[in-house]
Amino acid sequence: MRLLFLVSIALFLSACSDNNEPQKVSGEHVWKEQTDMINKAKNVQNILNNAALEQQKNIEKQTQN
Repeated sequence: MRLLFLVSIALFLSACSDNNEPQKVSGEHVWKEQTDMINKAKNVQNILNNAALEQQKNIEKQTQN
């Protein structure tokens, strides 16, 4: 049992060891396509909200006259 514990600790430490090479981190990530699509959808939602607000203002202006 101790041997299994020591072997598992040794494997864990060797797997987590840091080799001295700097890792390159790119600006892109796995979910970039999805997050870009979400951002586009948010932009479209803002445009639609602004258009609806303008339309509501126009309707209110017409009903006051």
